[in-house]
Amino acid sequence: MLLTAGVLTWMIFWMQDQGRQVQLGLERDAREAISGSGARMLFGLSFVAVLREGIETALFLTAAAFRATTGQTLIGGALGLLAAVVLGWAIFAGGRQLDIRGFFRVTGFLLILFAAGLLAHGVHELQEAALLPVIVEHVWDINPVLSEKSVVGSLLKALFGYNGNPSLLEAVSYVGYFAAIWMVGQRNRRTSAQIASAAP
Repeated sequence: MLLTAGVLTWMIFWMQDQGRQVQLGLERDAREAISGSGARMLFGLSFVAVLREGIETALFLTAAAFRATTGQTLIGGALGLLAAVVLGWAIFAGGRQLDIRGFFRVTGFLLILFAAGLLAHGVHELQEAALLPVIVEHVWDINPVLSEKSVVGSLLKALFGYNGNPSLLEAVSYVGYFAAIWMVGQRNRRTSAQIASAAP
């Protein structure tokens, strides 16, 4: 879970920095492949892009399998695949009007929620294994209002690491992750602004 959270975090910042360049690079590579004898190049480009997404999906599903039953993981994976097919068709149909940076911004926000949940649940598992201390066992308990075993609760738990009665360390790691992402994002924006203002 912690490894997957790390990979997703890296993807978030990569998408923030590279969103526009990825769009321009893909368009340039596709034009070069089509104009030349590049059918193989176009296939290779598509293959590498899909392979990278496939590896990320496999990591995410593996982490989700630790928090849900096999049936829930399979159903969630199938629903995700269906959503990907629908989204892929929508991107293909309206790709010329798609703002890649905006798309990466939305998916980046979802990845932040996924990664924060994975981090908090990873901390929970380390506490269960007695590798991390349990300072305060339950900071709050809202399971009577929204139980982890309910349909909505189990969905939130599988997707975003929802815990109705987290320990202090879980809550701190969850909130701390958002704070760290915000601080690094602010620093990256300042760096990008300085580079842009220094450019001739």
